[in-house]
Parts: sequence; C-alpha cells; structure tokens
Amino acid sequence: MAIPRIFVSSTCYDLHYIRENLKFFVKSLGYEPVLSEEGAVFFNPKKHTHDACLAEVPTCQMFVLIIGGRSGGKYKSTKKTITNVEYEIAIKSKIPVFTLVEQSVYAEHHVYLKNRVKKKVRCEEIEYPSVDDTQIFEFIDAVRQNISNNALVPFRNFNDVELYLRQQWAGMMFSFLTTQNESERVAETLSAIQNINQRVEMLSRQILKSVGTDEAKLTAALYDRLFSYECMRDLAWFGLKPSPRVVLKSKEYLACVNALGAKLKVEETDEYALRGDCEISKPRFEGNCKQYTKLRDELEKILKDHGSSINEFLNKSDAA
Repeated sequence: MAIPRIFVSSTCYDLHYIRENLKFFVKSLGYEPVLSEEGAVFFNPKKHTHDACLAEVPTCQMFVLIIGGRSGGKYKSTKKTITNVEYEIAIKSKIPVFTLVEQSVYAEHHVYLKNRVKKKVRCEEIEYPSVDDTQIFEFIDAVRQNISNNALVPFRNFNDVELYLRQQWAGMMFSFLTTQNESERVAETLSAIQNINQRVEMLSRQILKSVGTDEAKLTAALYDRLFSYECMRDLAWFGLKPSPRVVLKSKEYLACVNALGAKLKVEETDEYALRGDCEISKPRFEGNCKQYTKLRDELEKILKDHGSSINEFLNKSDAA
C-alpha cells in the first residue's frame, strides 16, 4: 500500500534533535520520513550529493521545513544554502510546505526587520545571538512573501512542532474528506439534472410527433443526435453554438470550430481534459475528431430517412 512520504528539510547540525524526533513522529503516523542522513535519499554515484537530495523532493507528498539559527551548507558553488534550494523545488513541485522557525530566531527576525528600514543602521553589523548569518532572515522573508505555502510558525521545542503538524495534517484530512463529499453531492445533482433534461427531451419529441411539422421533426431529430455526441457538448462548454447546418457544411472537426468563429488550442498532454479559452488536451481532441466523422454520417442518414439530402438541407437553411 502506498503511503505519504514526508521530506524533512533543515540545517542538520543545530536541529539534529528536532529531525530525530520528527523521524519517529512521522513513522508513528504510518508515513515515511525522508531525511538525507537516514539513507532515505538515493545518492547516485554519477551525481553531486546535493542534486541527489533535490531529486528526492518531488517524489514526496509533503515537505516540512525547519529554520534554525545556523544557515547550513551552501548548494554547490552558489550563495544559496541547500535548504533554500530544497524549499524552492518543493514550491515548484506544488508540494504542501509546513514551515517552523525557532522562537529565538523568529524574535530576532523582527529586530532585523525594524532595523533594516533605518538608513543609519547597518544590519550586517548588528550581532544576533541566535543567528550566524542574516541570510536566514532573508530566507524567512522569501517564505513569507510567497503567494502560497507561506505560513510560518515559531516553536520552542519539539512538542510545539508535533502539535502544529498534528493540527495541520488533521486539517488536510478534513479538507480532503469534505471536498470529496462535496464533489459526490455535485455529481449526484448533475446526474439528477441530466435525468430531468432527458425527460424534457423525451416529452419534446412526443409533442413534435403529435403536432409538429415534418420540417420541425427533422430539425429536432438532427439536434437530438448532435448533442448526443461529446465532441459537440465540448463546443457548447466553450460557449459556442454548434448546429446541424454548420456540421453538415464542415467536413472536419477543426473546420467546424473555425466556422463557429473560434480556434482550438490543443495541449500536448496525456490528460483527457478541457480548459478555458478553447483549450483541449490532445487525447480528447483526437477522440472528438473521430466522433465528428461518425456524427456527420449519422446526420446524413437522418436526412435520408426524412427524404432529404445534405445539399437540399443546406439550400433550405441558406434560403431561410
């Protein structure tokens, strides 16, 4: 059974006791802790050890960031620390991040912020008892200024860390279950609406059979078949108004879309999805193209059953 992997990122030495306790805490929940010193990271002999740590981040489902008073080792030959880069990878990978800052560092960060705006004060000359490099304060600012994953919580000891993570992860589970239940309710509502629509369509067909003209019956039959196909419902979802006339006049799916005054944007992805502004995934687009050919054949057959042809129908439509 697959279980969540939790990446623990921090400066290893000054926060060793926190990392050790976190390892056992994560295991007690049935999750897998990923810590570089525990052998959970595969150190590929062909890669730098720093890159091995970074490669492990996207494989995890959550990221715990612990900021202490020691800036830690630099990433290769850059000015950034390994912890900084690990965090950036987590953000790019859209992994939930839970950031905790040592209480003393958190307090001195406020001192740093107050003095930074004073022109006569040189922040780099101020001594901060709990911090070895003001780059830590810059890292805290970078986390706070992020548009997401930017919550920061101070801690005094591991009990604070454990309490915070328990609350947050319980909140995540609650949110997941609530969202899932809501999705199921929406699905049930949509199903009910679909059933209502089907009943309305059935009644409409019965009314047309009893009182409608032959032309009205033909039009109803064409539209009925038209919207039984997903390729047409997709166009309606984009806000377009497909009609039997446009379909019969356009031999290909793209030509039909263009005739409706739009242009599809086909995304190179394996998803089977639609997005706003006429964006469609490649698999869905290819499926719609195949459906479209079959739809045109069926519309032509309906015309024949009513004693008409494509040219006759189009001529009547143009005359109207």
